Amino acid sequence: MNRKKELQQQLGGRYLYERFLSEREIKKLRREIPNDFSETVAAMLTAGCLRLTAVLYRSNNELLLGYDVFVKDDPDSSEWIYYDGLSDSVILKETDMLRILDRVATENGLSYTECCFDRLDGKMPKKEKAHL
Repeated sequence: MNRKKELQQQLGGRYLYERFLSEREIKKLRREIPNDFSETVAAMLTAGCLRLTAVLYRSNNELLLGYDVFVKDDPDSSEWIYYDGLSDSVILKETDMLRILDRVATENGLSYTECCFDRLDGKMPKKEKAHL
């Protein structure tokens, strides 16, 4: 069984690959950078407690693609925590993104099914009382 099918079977609905920008759209954006351009996710691979995003971002006067890795501190959390940015050449194919995510998980002792971090509950801001 190939790695993609193995993880899909193991993780079920917690495995998801999404492509948001085509190669053509990326080339067009790089040629004609909008003045109001902000960081845009081109593709995303979510596998349990790990996520790899391919991000199109502005660097000086050009747009570049980079990978960002996110983790969860609780498998049931809806929040993702930024873990690292990678310098790998970006390929938007699902199998290539999975290969990179597998490598990052192995090199850093991360898991698709278990969170490797202590849960950190932040403080909630106090609501100010309305002054009448």
